[in-house]
Amino acid sequence: MNKLNIAYTCNVRKPDMEDPRYGEFESPSTIAAITAALERAGAEVELIDVGPDIYHQLEKRKDTIDLVFNNTEGLDEQELREAIVPFFCEHLHIPYSGSSPKTFINKMDKATAKRIVAYDGVPTAKFQLMMPGDRLRNLSFPLMVKPYSEGTSIGINQNSKVHNDSELNDAVNAIHQQFSQPALVEEFLPGLEYTVGIIGNNVLPILEFDFAKIPGQPQVRDPYVKSIENPYVTMLDWGDKTIHFAKLAIAAHESLEVRDYNRMDFRERDGRLYFLEANVIPGLHPTEADLTNMCRHAGIPHHDMIALIVDAAIQRLKKRYPGRFDGKTAVLEELSAAAFAKAAKKGVITHQDCVYNLLGN
Repeated sequence: MNKLNIAYTCNVRKPDMEDPRYGEFESPSTIAAITAALERAGAEVELIDVGPDIYHQLEKRKDTIDLVFNNTEGLDEQELREAIVPFFCEHLHIPYSGSSPKTFINKMDKATAKRIVAYDGVPTAKFQLMMPGDRLRNLSFPLMVKPYSEGTSIGINQNSKVHNDSELNDAVNAIHQQFSQPALVEEFLPGLEYTVGIIGNNVLPILEFDFAKIPGQPQVRDPYVKSIENPYVTMLDWGDKTIHFAKLAIAAHESLEVRDYNRMDFRERDGRLYFLEANVIPGLHPTEADLTNMCRHAGIPHHDMIALIVDAAIQRLKKRYPGRFDGKTAVLEELSAAAFAKAAKKGVITHQDCVYNLLGN
């Protein structure tokens, strides 16, 4: 059997990368775990550290790459940064995992993402974009202030929750100075936070974050809170409440036209769930990432999680690239089928004629 030739594209985190914005770059442990999982699934893997020459790196390999496993975040391109590798793959006719450039651009503009999901009935908190000197309109304190086009809680800290005009102005000015972009200002949601993961047509166990349980009783999931929260995270069983949460997540996932895998954050207020944002390239750390923890609760180890993501991509791509994967996916398909067979299951949800499996208890 021939092997899949996979180019694993990501941003490699170097030891001297201290800026918090490099938090989205991949650590050596993550790269090693993903590479090993891809090789286990029957692939020859080449790591490409994405930089300014990424188009030429892909162009010279376009006739040998079967699939780009894309985990690239970018840095200075704002709402375009996650779309660059998919855009070049489209141009060069290289199959790739994950979402389209359009989805990445819409997702990276958090205001646009909120408008899109709201159109399809997914609740979001009231918001506005603000530059320094702008006047607040029709929003009530307390408010949450964050960059409109960053991920991984970049630009968020405990001072992001503001209670008056002075604090609001300071927070908006700080975001503009640090990131040269508007601030997304939205009504603060005081309830529990939830994150919902999807791989292919499988909804993973939902994680709940009760900030009262976390030392210091933080108000938001900033990078520090994320570094200490794992012992305090609760995995929820399936029931009427969590099935409703899954339906909202599926609706948001479909509205944004996300492909292959996704993780979405929500917060509760007065018993109602509100969309925060989609993580269209969620973290894939072998032990610490939310998606990894969800899969573990469903009985899916990290290496099988990677196989399921790749299999979802290839099953989607087969029609577009007939013959491209022939004779190269038997190991992958066997691993994916075995992982799904072993995973705990709790029923299905149908959304617009698409059936999603609920994994977990």
